[in-house]
Amino acid sequence: MTYSAALFNVFQAFVIIIVNFSILISYVNTNEVELRTLLFKERAYDTKVCPEKGITKVHTNLIFLQIESVDEKAQVVTSNIQLTCAWCDPYMTWNVSRFNISELSVGSDQLWTPDVVVVNSADEKYSRNREHYALLLRHDGYVRFMFQDLWKTICKVRATYFPFDRQVCTIIIRSGSHDSHTIKFIQRRPIETHSFIRGEWELEASYTEISDERVSDFDHVDYSLVRFTLVLKRNHVYYLIKIILPFTLVSFVTLFTFLLPPQTGEKLTLNVTILLSLVIYLQLLTEYIPKSDDETPILTLFCNANFFLVFLSCIMTVYVLYLYHQPSTSNIACVPSHMKIVLLDYLSPLVYCNANKQSNQCQTVEDNVEEARPRRLSSIEKRMCHLFTLTTPVRTVNQQAIELLKLLHQIKFHIRTQWLIPLNILDECETSTDLSKFDNQRRLDEWQHVALVLDRMFFILFSIAMPCTALIFISAHTATRNNFHGNFSNFKMDAKCDHYPPKLP
Repeated sequence: MTYSAALFNVFQAFVIIIVNFSILISYVNTNEVELRTLLFKERAYDTKVCPEKGITKVHTNLIFLQIESVDEKAQVVTSNIQLTCAWCDPYMTWNVSRFNISELSVGSDQLWTPDVVVVNSADEKYSRNREHYALLLRHDGYVRFMFQDLWKTICKVRATYFPFDRQVCTIIIRSGSHDSHTIKFIQRRPIETHSFIRGEWELEASYTEISDERVSDFDHVDYSLVRFTLVLKRNHVYYLIKIILPFTLVSFVTLFTFLLPPQTGEKLTLNVTILLSLVIYLQLLTEYIPKSDDETPILTLFCNANFFLVFLSCIMTVYVLYLYHQPSTSNIACVPSHMKIVLLDYLSPLVYCNANKQSNQCQTVEDNVEEARPRRLSSIEKRMCHLFTLTTPVRTVNQQAIELLKLLHQIKFHIRTQWLIPLNILDECETSTDLSKFDNQRRLDEWQHVALVLDRMFFILFSIAMPCTALIFISAHTATRNNFHGNFSNFKMDAKCDHYPPKLP
């Protein structure tokens, strides 16, 4: 066999394969065209008439994709969902062995579909997005219709426990024109969730409830209603990192203002700076906190509580500085006895600010000054005092001695009246002035010590009060706990259409 003959045989085999494949494809296409012609063109079929006699059972389930937005003020929740409906259409059955086709994709305008409406819809107009989705038609009459849409539903959004809140929202659907004697909804499977993008909300629990209720008093008819209840949980990590943590750290800097010494003069400056920072931060928080008229979010309470504590610390700092820097007057007021007992005797040891050491130092200084106080008597004053105190037993008869004694008495009187008395008065005045100065200094030390004790006490109180504001969020976690247990079981109740005989044998 030559090379050209072998090449011809390969080409011939390839052509035969292509021809057989084309014949098979044309045969399949011919069968589908014939089937579609027999189903939709040669037979009378009304898309507005329910397919089953009596009650048409529509098996439905909801696939939750994502929460697009939650409007707390308008009380509207926008959900991205997929709704699946399955039912049996006995007029759309055929013999698989004849047509060799088991499933068809059919447009929504070619078959009857349930007119599903959202009862608690907040949308202004009816959505026609479902008309662009195709239906799956099986040979035994099974029809499945799945479409995706954005549903705006009315939901009571409670903003009390923001950002640790859970919202319970319900989506209610029913047939728009058929009552429960014509269409009956049945749960096909539990609510499913597919979160492709982790947004602000996530589905924590869900359940489905189907009941027959009277929508209106018109003709006194009941409709089959399906309630899809969704328990939504907000992802609070973003708010915790971006809002709560920075605001808490700025507020906690207030504690260090009570540790600054009063003589530095920076206590009030730091406090006012923190207060202004919180004011600016509160202006930024208004964009994130939901605006609700009847409820106050706990995040607002937390921010206001910390802001009030910082404002109170400014007042306490001013009071401490006022006590520490008493006005330099000639007579400083004494510390009240009740303040001495409470602050200096009882609270001072508890806050590790004892006053005994300072009082002992003041007392030592005062004693040293008293001992070193100079005497204002001159040497001649001492001699004259010593001379006038001497008594002699010898009585002289000399007249000159008598005159000398008289002269000495006059000198003594003159010295007493001119020198000794003014010097004593001056010494007493200087002594009283020194005592007044030391007494004022002692009182000033007491006031400064009272200010230090109050500073320590305020530090302890604010160290306890500021972490207590976080208990608001702990109470939110406790209050938002619910007993919802989602029905994420594995049961499946889909439409069964195998009991219908094929209309196209």
